[in-house]
Amino acid sequence: MTAPSATIVEQALRGDGLCLQVSSFRFLIKSDTGLLSTPLSLLYRDYPWSVETDGFFDARIELRKKSGGIGRPKEVEFTWEGSSPLPSLPLSQSHPLFEWGLNWCLATLCGTEIVIHSAVVERNGRALVLPGDPGSGKSTLSAGLCLRGWRLLSDELTIISVGTGLVQPLPRPISLKDKSIKVIREHFPSAEMTIPVRETRKGAIAYVKPPFESVSACLRTVPLGHIIFPRYVADAPLVASPMQRSASLIRMLENTFNVGLIGAAGFATLARTVADSVSVELEYGSLPAAVEWIETHCR
Repeated sequence: MTAPSATIVEQALRGDGLCLQVSSFRFLIKSDTGLLSTPLSLLYRDYPWSVETDGFFDARIELRKKSGGIGRPKEVEFTWEGSSPLPSLPLSQSHPLFEWGLNWCLATLCGTEIVIHSAVVERNGRALVLPGDPGSGKSTLSAGLCLRGWRLLSDELTIISVGTGLVQPLPRPISLKDKSIKVIREHFPSAEMTIPVRETRKGAIAYVKPPFESVSACLRTVPLGHIIFPRYVADAPLVASPMQRSASLIRMLENTFNVGLIGAAGFATLARTVADSVSVELEYGSLPAAVEWIETHCR
């Protein structure tokens, strides 16, 4: 299908809606903000999309302008099937709110599988998971790896199927914050990226378009091979520390949203998956050094 222009996207968002498919999930999106068409037409142009609104949708989501109150600027509200799971934000933050809301929808829709807050990429048929707290550098690393040919499975959510232990891809735009935006621009000047939205609760945010190859392979599951817990420290030398499986499992559980709700089957799957993988703590102060180490040791 021909990539949608910003004009077509805007007309659909303001009309009956834009149908967007992410992996196996189908969304109907509406918005009157006027601030979504440009980033969506850039970041999602390789995804299945349509202005036809017939058929089943896993979620119907809207971003609508609302008054911020007397003397306050306008805000934008995200709703899923009429409810608002996230707080309203300044209108200028419409696009980050869309991405955060879509993350929330996908995490909820995948609730019967193990959902981990982590980036995940793949090469040579094995997934590499990058769990970490904000500021750990997981998104910067996943962007650096994908722009060197790794397949992006997700920037935010690692979905592991209960029973099989296979990672289900959910390739989406990669979120970069503050200094990471400059780092990726410097090392990958050809990367397609949105204009940063500043003064969000996470600082300045820009999104990198996922590679076409990652989007086209969005239904190809893979086993997990490596788990790397990154920790960015400015100007620090690279230090890789192997981890015991028990310590890795505890850290993975700390980053897992729902394994307690799934129960014994979910815990057993995650424990087996970690046991079959190689786990490493990676402290780094240079993106090229970290990427080189990963490409050398995670084959």
